[in-house]
Amino acid sequence: MTTRQFSLAVLALAGAELLFWVYTFYDIDRRANPMGDGLEWIAEVPMTMIVLFGVAPAALLAIGGLWYRWAGVIGALFAGGALMADVVVWSQILGEFAHKTAH
Repeated sequence: MTTRQFSLAVLALAGAELLFWVYTFYDIDRRANPMGDGLEWIAEVPMTMIVLFGVAPAALLAIGGLWYRWAGVIGALFAGGALMADVVVWSQILGEFAHKTAH
C-alpha cells in the first residue's frame, strides 16, 4: 500500500466516523422523550469531544500524509483511537437508553 493510498484510507475512516457522529444526533432525537427535560442531549458531549480531538486531527494528518508518510501513520493512530472511543461511549449511551425504556 502506498503512502497516498494509506492516507486516503485514513481519511475515509475519519469521514465514516464523522458520518456516525451526525447519525448519533438523529438516533438521540428519535429516542428522546418529547415531554422530557432534554438531558438525553448531554450524550452528544463525549461524542463531539471524540470528533474534535480524534477525528479532526486524524483527517488533518491524513491530508498531510498525502505528502509526508509519518503524518498519515499518526493520523491512523488518531482515527483508530477515535473509533475505539466511539464504540465504548456509544455502547454506554445505548445502555443508558435501554435502561430508561426498561422501567
